[in-house]
Amino acid sequence: MRYFDYVEPKTLDEACHVLKDHEEAKLLAGGISLTVLLKNNLLAPSHLVNLKTVPGLDQIEWVDHDGLKIGALNRHRDILHSQSVRRHFPVLAEAASKIATPAIRNLGTIGGNIAHAEPSADFPPSLIALNASLRLKSPDGERKISIEDFFTDYYENVLTPGEILIGVEIPPLPAFPGGTYIKLDKVTNALAIVGVAAVLCLDERGRCVHAGVGLGGVASTPLKVRKAEKILLGEKLNDSHIDQAAREAQAISQPTNDVNASAEYRKEMVYVLTRRALQESLRRANANKP
Repeated sequence: MRYFDYVEPKTLDEACHVLKDHEEAKLLAGGISLTVLLKNNLLAPSHLVNLKTVPGLDQIEWVDHDGLKIGALNRHRDILHSQSVRRHFPVLAEAASKIATPAIRNLGTIGGNIAHAEPSADFPPSLIALNASLRLKSPDGERKISIEDFFTDYYENVLTPGEILIGVEIPPLPAFPGGTYIKLDKVTNALAIVGVAAVLCLDERGRCVHAGVGLGGVASTPLKVRKAEKILLGEKLNDSHIDQAAREAQAISQPTNDVNASAEYRKEMVYVLTRRALQESLRRANANKP
């Protein structure tokens, strides 16, 4: 490991300018993934910029009519135990509960989890199913993008030089929501072989007014299954709708072989787990109806 300069910025603007001025600078948030890369000499940063010294990035706030705002420095544990998250978006708390071990959840941050762009990460499928957006800050100002547009390839994203992921925003769901995150892994809380998040919302007549399906571990990026969502919207859902949606999820997946599973097995499990996730989400949505 080569020597690097350690920087503790006091503002976001200062952090952005250090990153822009030094091409090989890296951000330190929770440090979970970064530490592994450094120890294995896969990264050799010229500067390490500690984002934890910038105030205001660890807030979780519910705003009526706007939804939930989550700062990038909130730890997995914060997401898991937040009353606002558990009340409005329990699928996100469910995803947080399945990330690694308590020790990792005490350190890792939601911003780091997303920005690392690991295709099998647990947060992105749920955030995709919830139609979440990301706030990005650069020396030129702020911009907001949909989370599914953030990822570009294995461990790659749209961040430009000097740009930082600073927060996640999730719009309110319609009445009577239900959602779940199902993860297939080799051992409990290991990296997902396949991860599926589903969110369904029903109106008073039982028709689907929101449908979200997100996949992880089955392509070079997390995926949003738009065709499945179109099949479900506006319908009184039954097994036929759910089966069709699961087939669309299977069709969009592009898994590869690795030491954990074959591509063929992964593709079959996308169908199985998407069916299960949609069935459970529908059950929970119906349970929330008066």
